[in-house]
Amino acid sequence: MNWLKLKNHLDKYLPPVYVTLAMIAGFYVGTHADVEKYKSTLKTLNMLVVISMIYPMMINLRLGELKNSAKLGKQLTIALTMGLIISPLIMYGAIWLTELFHPLNHQLALGLLLAVVVPCSSMSIAYTGFTKGNIELATIVVALSFTLAIVTVPGWLKIFASSYHVSISVWLLIKTIIIVVITPPMILGVLTRWYLIKKLGTEGFLRIKPAFPAISLLGMYTIVFLIFMEKAKLIASKPSIVGLALIPLVIYYTTALLFMTLVDRAAGIPYRDHMAITFTSVGKNEGGTAMAIALAAGTGLMAIAPAVTPIVQIPFLVGYVKMWRKIASLWNCKVLHEEAEPVP
Repeated sequence: MNWLKLKNHLDKYLPPVYVTLAMIAGFYVGTHADVEKYKSTLKTLNMLVVISMIYPMMINLRLGELKNSAKLGKQLTIALTMGLIISPLIMYGAIWLTELFHPLNHQLALGLLLAVVVPCSSMSIAYTGFTKGNIELATIVVALSFTLAIVTVPGWLKIFASSYHVSISVWLLIKTIIIVVITPPMILGVLTRWYLIKKLGTEGFLRIKPAFPAISLLGMYTIVFLIFMEKAKLIASKPSIVGLALIPLVIYYTTALLFMTLVDRAAGIPYRDHMAITFTSVGKNEGGTAMAIALAAGTGLMAIAPAVTPIVQIPFLVGYVKMWRKIASLWNCKVLHEEAEPVP
């Protein structure tokens, strides 16, 4: 099987086709079946699918790159500050603007915040490569972001939950992140990577490498289907839920991309590093890990917002990739004379 072709196909049609189809299919099944009596089975299934979705992503996570992080202090500081601190504040502002015109369900609002406090995915590294960005820096930011998420995700959610008067157990969040991200996915992912490289060699590993994000994307479609199936009756009674979730997301990505472009240009960050910083700090986990945390923490409605995030995130980030020459012209750098990798 041509895993690279499959991965590129799934990436290309993620928001307009497969996520939409998964949402529609899940909604249809949920409104025509009594899923409530399978609640305990679905909870176990959700966890298994989530772990099977995140585990392949962790195989491609190169933790060995962390040793080079000391050489990129300025860039790392900007990327981590933006991704872990500024991004949640921008989303909080986007929610505030939306609520000036229409109130949001508190759990939905918390889900929107969850969608941006969970760090970037390895897809951010791919976007960086498409624009001739610094892939090494992007890899370091992804690894560090997931490491710091053990503290930042529960911390932010506790702060935001208290402002929305929603009760959330910090320990439950920490336990969920450890189970869903660190063990077994991250540990098994690192061990699997080591074993495959030893057995197949570097070239052999690179040949099968596209299979892992492809498997993760298939898992994500399954999770989106399950979420909309379980919450179909609630959505049917309040159809504005999904539409309202999209408004703050559009505000967030518009503001965050513009903000990062202006900040990096003003700070004198090189173009290649700017692309790595932007995609890893503005881009998020495409819903996967955020949905996992919401579902495992027992707050299903929170999972709706991360589930629809790809519908907005991917067009915005792909659009930024398509504009790479115009963006590079702001830096007046030699990358303008090179050809960027094609966007799948």
